[in-house]
Amino acid sequence: MAMLHAENISVRRGGRLTLAPCSLSIEAGERLAVYGPNGAGKSTLLQAAADLLPIATGSIVFRGMALGTELAQLDYHRRTAAVFQEPLLLRGTVRHNVELGLKLRGVGAEERGRRATRWMERLRITHLADRPASLLSGGEAQRTSLARALVLEPEMLFLDEPFSALDAPTRRRLLSELAEILDERRIATLFVTHDLDEAAELCDRCLVLDAGHSLQQDDMTTVIERPLSRRVAEIVGAANVFDGVVAPGNGSKVAIEWSGHRIQSSLAGRAGAKVTFMLREERLRLGTPSADNINQLRGRVQQVRRRGAKSLVAVRVGNPHSVLVWCESGEQPDLNQEVAILFSPEAVWIFPQQPP
Repeated sequence: MAMLHAENISVRRGGRLTLAPCSLSIEAGERLAVYGPNGAGKSTLLQAAADLLPIATGSIVFRGMALGTELAQLDYHRRTAAVFQEPLLLRGTVRHNVELGLKLRGVGAEERGRRATRWMERLRITHLADRPASLLSGGEAQRTSLARALVLEPEMLFLDEPFSALDAPTRRRLLSELAEILDERRIATLFVTHDLDEAAELCDRCLVLDAGHSLQQDDMTTVIERPLSRRVAEIVGAANVFDGVVAPGNGSKVAIEWSGHRIQSSLAGRAGAKVTFMLREERLRLGTPSADNINQLRGRVQQVRRRGAKSLVAVRVGNPHSVLVWCESGEQPDLNQEVAILFSPEAVWIFPQQPP
């Protein structure tokens, strides 16, 4: 039985459909990321699933109980918690904010204090207990918001881009700490983000949303390495997406004719069919041409862009296209240097044929 199952929920605002019918399921202890560009409808989906705005169609089932009939809305809200991009803290001290939800639930003062202290210690804000919430930094305020949610010991946690307003070092630290907490507590989580690295670090599965429509829902690796469409590939940041034609291959391999190149793939395809395919950057490498390499594209380095400890190298491969390859920053080639891109057939992903 899923912890949360939303079936064909949709949302209308001002007569306009802002979320097309969308379904999702989250098991106990599982974390599902909702990922997509700005305006995709991510927050709308989260708020609908959390029963924070009315849905136009569909149903929400929590632990096998239908919301609104078998399960009262108030009971659902008592068993779930949400953290938003803006901390939305109330007047008063940090301790007052952390204890507030427990007080509203009728928890006694002694128990409130004990539980609040434990979570303030866990989120490293004990020293801020008596500080007015209005004087907190962004990171301190978000830690307080998380403590206020987690002190309730929710069965389901909704996170709506809680790290997007934080600086990079604070965001990384808080994300790592939250991942540890969710691992320990086994809290089912719906996490909205526009940062794929955040989604991959925190979540098991990913739902890709675009313009209010669900495009793919799968485990994180599948979404990144085997997107169902060119649009999903664009959203997850895949750069090497091209069009080609399937030619007869050797044995179980399929060959793709691509602007003067012939690329072997391990996937099936019908000869003569037009296909869209992706060369996965993380599976490409720069090296020396050799007959032992099944796939190799020769070209000239056009651009080298350093990204932290690695460099992204753009190689013009003799046709109108360039291929991007990651390499260690100390190993990047020079501009205009002739190089070879080497990769296995498994590095070639052919998108499933979309219905007309």
